Amino acid sequence: MACLAAGLLTACGSSGSSGTAADTKPASSASAASGGGQDSGQGSATLGSKETLLASAAVMEKAGSAKLSVSGGTEGTGEFVWKTPKTFLLNTKVDGKDSKVLFVGDVMYMGVGADMAEQAGGKTWMKVDSKAAAQDTPGGSGAGGFAFTMELMDPAVQLAVAAPTAIQSGTETVAGQFTKHFRSEVPLDVLVEKMSLTPELKTQVLTELKKKGSTVTTEFWINAKGELVQQLSKGLATGTAKIVYSGLGTVQPTRPRPTPRSSRWPIC
Repeated sequence: MACLAAGLLTACGSSGSSGTAADTKPASSASAASGGGQDSGQGSATLGSKETLLASAAVMEKAGSAKLSVSGGTEGTGEFVWKTPKTFLLNTKVDGKDSKVLFVGDVMYMGVGADMAEQAGGKTWMKVDSKAAAQDTPGGSGAGGFAFTMELMDPAVQLAVAAPTAIQSGTETVAGQFTKHFRSEVPLDVLVEKMSLTPELKTQVLTELKKKGSTVTTEFWINAKGELVQQLSKGLATGTAKIVYSGLGTVQPTRPRPTPRSSRWPIC
């Protein structure tokens, strides 16, 4: 399960172009982006692609949390709080059975079944050994891999880093909302540099990621309020990952009641 979560969270794009997500459709007022990255706006204000993504980054940073619908290599729903204290809860299925994984800062927990919870005095989460769980993630073993994945999931970071190279691909309706569709290709050096990681961890992450490519390609769908509605990344190792955002600012950090750590728990 830790491998499943890491696969979702470390979805870094290749330099190739990715297609439009299946649940999007061109808006009736859609028009192609004009030259120089300028956009055809909705309403009186017209911003360039860079300015639109930077404005959206500010909106998402202020919101601080959202509910997620995830598809691609991993299917499920989640709740993400990217303000401190950061938490990410993913509800998915493994071998046809419901499964939960929770990141709280640099700690990972697995949801436990009713039988185990009863034996553990009602506690519903088990703390996972960070070294074993993060061994296949960029950032290496230990909490460093978790810190990296939490940073990579932060939509405000993603938007701000992608802004300078963003171009508009058109306008589409996503989740019932009129959105502008943007695409950006970012050097991995720039992406990692913007993350709140230690210098040592940045070097470690960058070295690992560059084994599979040198750029990240991400697509964004932003509504008229500047809210990020959908994000699509094509992974270097994990394929396409799509995230749809809703309920901005309504999610509270999940507080686990952990069971004792068990080395017998299957990590992947």
